[in-house]
Amino acid sequence: MPSLSVFTDVPLAQKLEGSLLKTYKQDDHPNKMFLAYSGRCVGGVHTVGDSGAFQLGAQFLKTWYRDSQIVYIISSQKESYGLIFQDLGFSVYECSFWDSTKLCLDPSMLLDVVEQAPRGCVFVMGNVANCKLSQSQWIKLMSMMKSKRIFPFFDIPCQGLSTGDLEEETRFLKYFVSRGFEFFCSQSLSKIFGIYDEGVGILVVVALSNELLLCVLSQLMNYARALWLSPPSTGARIITSILCNPALQGEWKQSLEGVVDNIMLIKEKVKEKLRLLGTPGSWDHITEQKGSHSYLGLSSQQVEYLVKKKHIYIPRNGRINFTCINACNIDYITQSISEAVLFTKDSKK
Repeated sequence: MPSLSVFTDVPLAQKLEGSLLKTYKQDDHPNKMFLAYSGRCVGGVHTVGDSGAFQLGAQFLKTWYRDSQIVYIISSQKESYGLIFQDLGFSVYECSFWDSTKLCLDPSMLLDVVEQAPRGCVFVMGNVANCKLSQSQWIKLMSMMKSKRIFPFFDIPCQGLSTGDLEEETRFLKYFVSRGFEFFCSQSLSKIFGIYDEGVGILVVVALSNELLLCVLSQLMNYARALWLSPPSTGARIITSILCNPALQGEWKQSLEGVVDNIMLIKEKVKEKLRLLGTPGSWDHITEQKGSHSYLGLSSQQVEYLVKKKHIYIPRNGRINFTCINACNIDYITQSISEAVLFTKDSKK
């Protein structure tokens, strides 16, 4: 039995409806064919960074997704785009699959959220590729989401910066496509191309048919024109030049792998220095996490000690950017972390 599209009621925006497509839609002939556009079911809209993609997607869902106005923000960290959905009137619930007791990303926490979520809600999922779901857990996750008609809205902020493998980090998207899901996916390209002052993003749309896709894209383009008319093109041109040139693309992929190796080397050094300092506890969780941002596994009291006593400013949840650590500050940072852990340990006695 074919899946029912969540985009069934979305019309083609009138301004973008060409006369050829309009005539095609009005034709009742059973063997009619439309050959003007590609029959792929995936498309995208250029946005101003990833926040622009969420703004665009949220605006569309507010208007056309009538199953529910409930959004779950599910990630390993506090995400800022929850505010975008709140401002548009969605009821937003934020959930993390970081287990601060086990010091790991726990797939069972993600599955529990899906099990308790109401039918027809929107799931905004960040860092899900790093959650290390087994094959059976992926199947269970998708089966529950499918039966509850949960609409996925994925976030890929830094493709390639977790493992250096561009394909591996987006493999989970193919799982959802193969199970007949329609979804949105926000992707930021600025960080992985090193153009931080150029907010280049894309909102990817997956639909069940090309005709549905064209309708969704036409509405999104209307919203985009109202929000920013057209996004800055300089960053997009730089990225296009790299991706369309095999030599430059190969060099870029190599540099991505180099960045990932450097991040892991920094984490290894931090873990080893904490071990040599005799810092209580295991610090394996530092190197078990992927990407530039990882949890130190510190308590709120230990974070407060670092801020007030050592003048090291980190978020309350202890999730830091390891690329900020270098040869000049690593000794002071690790010594301070060790002091914070020992101080709080002594204060409990």
